[in-house]
This record gives sequence, structure tokens and C-alpha cells, in this order.
Amino acid sequence: MLDFPDWSHFVGHADNRSGRHPNDIDIPINWAFEAWHDENAAVIDPDYNSRSGQSLRLIGWSPGAEFLITVIAVRFEGRLFAASAWRSNRKDQQLYNRERAS
Repeated sequence: MLDFPDWSHFVGHADNRSGRHPNDIDIPINWAFEAWHDENAAVIDPDYNSRSGQSLRLIGWSPGAEFLITVIAVRFEGRLFAASAWRSNRKDQQLYNRERAS
């Protein structure tokens, strides 16, 4: 099981995603919590887009959002920090479905 991340840097970032990406949807922290706690979540560690190798990608279902959410968490000084989240893209949806099938 993954450590529960520090969410203090999440607020004001993922929940205001549409301010930076006009076609995206804002992800309230409670939706990200739900995705994090999905017992069928897919975890890619390290994240396939990580340059440093210090981030992981969790793809989980949010009942509140009624869609899959990708959560990015970063390891720093021995702690895990939730950094961002968004509605899962097609690739992440496939990874989630593959994880559930196994």
C-alpha cells in the first residue's frame, strides 16, 4: 500500500487546473482523495513522464467525479507530496483497465 501523501501543495493547483488549461476540468481535492483510495488503482512508479524518477502516477476511480483521475505524487526528502491531478487520458484509462483485469 502506498503512503498517504501530503496534500498541502495540491490545493490551488489541481483544483484550479482550468485556469492554466482552459479545456480541462478542475479536480477538487475530495475527488483526488477518492481516486487515491480506489482499491483497484493502477500505480506507475516511477511515473512514465518523470524526468527525475521521483514521481509516481496513480490512476483511480472517483465516485464523486464519476470518472478516472490521474494523481501525480512526488517524493522529496523522504516524504510523498500530491502534486497534481487531472481527468485520466486514454493511455491512463487503458493502464487502469489492464490493472483491474490482472
